[in-house]
Amino acid sequence: MKKYIALLLATWQITFAFAQNNFLAVVKDAANGEVLIGAKVAVEKSNLGGITDTEGQVELKNLPNSTTNITFTYVGYVPQTVLFVFPKDANKLHEVLLEANIEGLDEIIVESTRANKSIANTPSRIEALTDEIDEAASMEPSRISHLITHTTGVQVQTTSAGSNGSVVRIQGMNGRYAKLLKDGFPLYGGFSGSLDVLQIPPLDLRQVEFIKGSSSTLHGGGAIAGVLNLLSKTADKEETLLHFNRSTIGSNDLNAFVARKFGKFGLTNLVSFQLHKAFDADKDGFSDLPKISKFNFNPKLFFYPNKKTTLYFGGTITREFRQGGDMKLLKNFQASPQHFYLDRQETSRYTTQFKLDRKINNNQTLIVKNSFNVFDRYLNIRQDSIGTQAIMGGNQKASFSELTYSIEKNKHELILGANYILDNFNRQNLGETDFVPIEEEHQTASLFVNHVWKAAQFLDIESGLRADWNKNKSNISTDEGRIFVMPRVAALIKYNQHLTTRLSGGLGYRPLTIFNEEAEPYGFKNFVAIDFANAKAENSIGLNGDIGYKSTFGENILLSLNQMFFYNSIQNPIVLQTTANGQFQFANASNNIKSQGFETQIKLTFWKITWFLGYTFTDVFFDKTEKETLVLNPKHSVKGDFLFVEDGKWRIGLDYEYKSGQRLSNNQTTRGLFTTGLVIERTLGNFVLFGNAENITDARQTRYESLISQPNNTPQFTEVWAPLDGRFFNFGLKIKLD
Repeated sequence: MKKYIALLLATWQITFAFAQNNFLAVVKDAANGEVLIGAKVAVEKSNLGGITDTEGQVELKNLPNSTTNITFTYVGYVPQTVLFVFPKDANKLHEVLLEANIEGLDEIIVESTRANKSIANTPSRIEALTDEIDEAASMEPSRISHLITHTTGVQVQTTSAGSNGSVVRIQGMNGRYAKLLKDGFPLYGGFSGSLDVLQIPPLDLRQVEFIKGSSSTLHGGGAIAGVLNLLSKTADKEETLLHFNRSTIGSNDLNAFVARKFGKFGLTNLVSFQLHKAFDADKDGFSDLPKISKFNFNPKLFFYPNKKTTLYFGGTITREFRQGGDMKLLKNFQASPQHFYLDRQETSRYTTQFKLDRKINNNQTLIVKNSFNVFDRYLNIRQDSIGTQAIMGGNQKASFSELTYSIEKNKHELILGANYILDNFNRQNLGETDFVPIEEEHQTASLFVNHVWKAAQFLDIESGLRADWNKNKSNISTDEGRIFVMPRVAALIKYNQHLTTRLSGGLGYRPLTIFNEEAEPYGFKNFVAIDFANAKAENSIGLNGDIGYKSTFGENILLSLNQMFFYNSIQNPIVLQTTANGQFQFANASNNIKSQGFETQIKLTFWKITWFLGYTFTDVFFDKTEKETLVLNPKHSVKGDFLFVEDGKWRIGLDYEYKSGQRLSNNQTTRGLFTTGLVIERTLGNFVLFGNAENITDARQTRYESLISQPNNTPQFTEVWAPLDGRFFNFGLKIKLD
C-alpha cells in the first residue's frame, strides 16, 4: 500500500512540475486606455517573452506552475513588473496599465495643433525643444536666435549688416512664410518682423515647437513654410532665477524670472536688460555688431477659481535703441565726408494677452483668447557723405481674438474655432522732403475645424479645414475681399513600437505687405504701398512625409532616427520691382517658387551623453525655363551637438554646423562655412557658473570679403551670408533661489 501511495505522490509532483500554462494579457495606456502595440513582455529568469500585437495583446505559452514575475515595458512608459500565480492566473485575459514616463522619449505634450497630445501620438510632424532652452540661454541670453537654430531645416537669416535684423527661414523659404507665435498668440510681424527674434529673451520659455510645412489650416495666413510656437513658463512651478552674462564682444545682460503661486492666484514675470557696445571685428571702422540698449518687462497674472477654470492676463513692454555704422559716429563724433554712415533705430512694443481656459466637463473644453499689440519703430540711415537719409517711422496696431471649443469622445477629438485679426499700419511724416505715404490695413475673419481620429490601433488621422475671409487696403487701393479655403490632412502610421510614418499635406496663403526682408536694407526709402486692387495673395501647397525609428538597447542606450521629405510650391510670389519713376514696389511674379528636399536626423543617448546629427538638403528656386536658385540658401546643411549632463553638477555641450555655398544676388557663390561652439556649466548648490566659446573656428564674413559695398561704400546693401561677430567668449552666473 505504501508503494502505491509513494508512486501516486511522485506522479503528482512530476505532473505539477511540468504542467504547462497559457498566459494572456492586453497592455494599455493608463491615462487614456489606448492599447500599446509592440510592448515587450518578459518572464523573469527565463527566455520566455513576447510583443503585443495590433490589438495590444500578447500570449505566452508553456509556462510552468509557479509564482512568476512578468515585466511589461514600452518606450516612453514606466516599466511594470506584476506577480502572477500559475495555474491560478492561466487562461485569463489580464489588463496591464502602463503609466507614461513624463521624462521619457516623446512624452512632450505639444500645443501647436490645439489637441494637446504627446509628440508620439500627434499625426502632424512636430519638433520640440525643451532641455536645449537652458543651454541656449547661456549662449545667447538676450534673444532666441541661437535657440531656434538647434533644429534642422531652420535658418536665422540676417537681413541687415547695420542693424543686424534677422528673420526665420523654414525649409529654405523666405522669412515672411514662417509664422511666429508665443503661447498661441501671433508674434507681432509686420513692421517689427525683422526684429522679432532679436527682442525675445529665452529665460521664461519652457518649450519651443516647430511645425514644418503648410500650417495655414491650423494658424491662418502666413504659415506657408511652417509655424514656430514659443511656450512660456506658468505659475505651476515656483521658481526664482537670476542670470548675469558678459561677453568679449561687448554684451552685458541681466535677466530675472520669478514664478509664484498664492492660493488661487499665480504670478510670473520676466525682466531683462541688455547693454551691448558696438563691436568692430575686422577693424575696418564699421560696426559688425550694433550698439544696443534694450529693456523687456513681461508680467503675467494667473487666476484659478476652481479646478476646471484657468485665466491669465499678461503684458509686455519692450524698449530698444539700436545703432550701427561708422565707429566714430557711434562715439558721438561729428559726421564728415569720410565718416558719415549711421543706422539708428528706436522701437517700442506694448502688448496685452488674455486667456480663459474652461473645462466644461471631462470631454469638453472652451478657450477664449485676446491680444492687443502696439508697435512703434523709427529708423534713420545716413547713407552718404552729403547727408542723404532713409527715414521711416510708423505705428502698427494689431489685435487678435479667438474662440475654440473642443470635444473628445471615444476615438475622436473635434476642435471648432473662430478668430478675427485686425492689423493696421500708418507711416508717420517726419518732415522728409521725399515723404511717400504708406498705409496698410488687413482684416481676417476665420472659421476652422480640426478633427483627430484614432481610425485603428496603428493609424491616427488628423484632418482640418479653414475658411478665411481676408480684406486688405492701402492708401493706393483696396481689394474686394476674398475667401480662402484651406484643407489639410495628416496621418500617423504605427507599424510597431519602433517604426512610424507620418504624412501630411495642405493649402495655404499669405496676404501681401510691404514689410518683407528685401526692404530692410533700403530702410524702406522710396517704397510705395501695395496696390491691392491689382495684386493677388500668395497661395501655396505643401507636402511632408517622414519615417521614424526609435528603440532602446539595454538600460542606457536610446536611439532615434528620422528621415523626412518635403515639397512646397508658392503661386503668385511677390518680388521687389522698380517703378517707372525709380520707386520700389512689391508685386506678383509670374513664376512659382518651389522648395523641395529632405532632412535626416540621428539622436543617440548613452549613459549621460546625447549626440545629435542633422543633415538638410534644400533646393529652393523660381520655376522658370532656366531654374533660378533663391539667394542666401545653402543647399547642404549639417547641424549637431554633443551634450553631457550630470544632474546637479555638470552640463557640457559642443555644437557644430556646416553650410555649403550660397548664391548671392550678383550670381556669385560663397564658400562653405563650418562653425562650432562649446558651453560648460557647473552647478554648485543654488549657483550655476557658465562659460561659452562661440564660433571657435572664427568663420566670419569679413575674413573673406569686405562689407563695404556700392552704391555708398558702406555695409548697407551687403548681403550677409556668414557670421559677422567671429570668435567670442561669454561667461556668467545663474542663481536659483528656490
